[in-house]
Amino acid sequence: MDFLTFSKKAAEYAAAQNITDYELYYQADSASQISVLGENVDKLTSSSVEGVSLRCIVGGKTGNASTENFTEEEIPDLFKRALQAAEIAEEGEQQDIYAGGSYQQLPAAKLPENDAAAEQASLLKAEGYALKADSRVQKGLMASMADISSKTAISNSKGLYLENSGAMTVASMNVVAVDEKGKKYNDHASAAKACGSEQDIEALANRAVEKTIAQIGASPVKSGHYPVIFDCSQMAAMLEIFQSAFSAQQAQTGMSVLAGKAGEKIASDLVTIVDDPFYPENFFQTAFDAEGVPTKTRNIVENGTLTTLLYNRATASKDGVESTGNAYRDSYASPVSIAPHTFYLKPSDMTREDLLKKAGTAVMITFMKGAHAGANAVSGDFSLESKGFLVENGQIVRAVEEITVAGNFFQMLKDISAVANDLKVNVEDGASCCGAPTVLVSDLAIAGC
Repeated sequence: MDFLTFSKKAAEYAAAQNITDYELYYQADSASQISVLGENVDKLTSSSVEGVSLRCIVGGKTGNASTENFTEEEIPDLFKRALQAAEIAEEGEQQDIYAGGSYQQLPAAKLPENDAAAEQASLLKAEGYALKADSRVQKGLMASMADISSKTAISNSKGLYLENSGAMTVASMNVVAVDEKGKKYNDHASAAKACGSEQDIEALANRAVEKTIAQIGASPVKSGHYPVIFDCSQMAAMLEIFQSAFSAQQAQTGMSVLAGKAGEKIASDLVTIVDDPFYPENFFQTAFDAEGVPTKTRNIVENGTLTTLLYNRATASKDGVESTGNAYRDSYASPVSIAPHTFYLKPSDMTREDLLKKAGTAVMITFMKGAHAGANAVSGDFSLESKGFLVENGQIVRAVEEITVAGNFFQMLKDISAVANDLKVNVEDGASCCGAPTVLVSDLAIAGC
C-alpha cells in the first residue's frame, strides 16, 4: 500500500474513532552504491528504508508511534500505540496540528532510472583516465557512484496533504600520486548530478589528479599570523561546522553565542548568508519543512547583521515569532529538530584572481581535517590541521602542508575582508547543505615550522 492510500485509510479510521488531532509523517530513503578499486569492482551495496510516524494529541498531551508496515490492518495498532503514549506523556508545551499555508509551486520531480551496469562500466575507466593524466599517479584508484533518492509526505487531521521527492547520483574518487623521492600525496574529487548518465568520469578523474599533483613539494610555513584565504570548498566546510549556532533550538538551550543577537552586527559588511530551499542546483528542493510549514528564501545574515535564527514551530512559539520553515527530521522516526536548506555565503562580483591580489602574501587553505575534535560549535573556537598554498604578491608560489589554522569562527566572520564570485555549494551533502565562495580573512594564526 502506498502512503497516499495508507493516509486515506488512516483518516477513515480516525473519523470512526473520533480521533480529531493527528499527523502522519512519511519518509522513504534509498541508496545503491558501486565502489571500484583500480580496475575491479570492490563493493556493491543497496539500502532502502520506508516508514511513517504518527503523532496524536489528546488533552494537550502528545503521543508518538511509528511503523514500516503499510497495511490497513496496521492502522488501528499504530493509533493505539500513539494514544497510549499520549496517556502517559508528561504535560509539555502546548502543541497543535498545523493547518497549512501558502506553498511555492515546484516542478514535479522525475526520479531517474539509473543503469547500474553503465555506471559500473564508467567507473572502471576512472583509473585509466587518471593514469593517463599524469605519470606520477599510482595504480589503485578508489572510486564510487551512489544513486540516492528520498521522498517525504505529511498528512493530518486538518486536511493537509503534502509530498516532495528528489534524487541525485554522487560520484567520487580518490587519487594517490608519488614524487621523485617516493613521497605519496592524495586528494579526492566528487560531483553530484541528477542521474548517473550525467556524470563525466574523465573530467572528475582529471580534477582529482590536478588537486593531488598540485600538492607535490609541499612543506610547512613559519608559524605566525597571516591573512588567510579559505577556498570555496573550505569556507563551505566552515559554515557546515558552525551552522548549528544559527539554530534557535541551540540558542534557547544556551548552546549558541548568537542567542538574543537578532538585529545585531555579527559579521563584516561583506557577509550575507542565505538559506534557500529552492536553490536551483540542489536536487532536494522543498516547498515545506518537516512540520508542513511553507519554506522561504531568507537572508539569515544581511550585510553583516543577523536578521533571524532558524526556527521550527516549537522554538518559534517560545520566542513569540513565526517559524522560518526549518523543521527537520533525519528519518520518519526521528524527533523534529532544526536544519538549514541550502545555506550559503552570498558571492560578490570580485574574481578569485583579484581576491588573491588583494591578499598579497597569505596562506590559502584548500583542505582541513579533524573538525569533530578541533572545532567547538558552541564557542566558535577551532584549530584544524590543514594544507593548501602559499600566496605571495597575489600569486600561488608553492604547496603548503603540515600546518594548523586556528581562530574563532565568529571573529573570523567579522574579519572577512574580501569575498569572491566563485560560489560552490556542496549539494552532494543532500537536502541540508552548505556553500560559499572563496573568502579572505584578514588575520588568523597558523602553526607550522
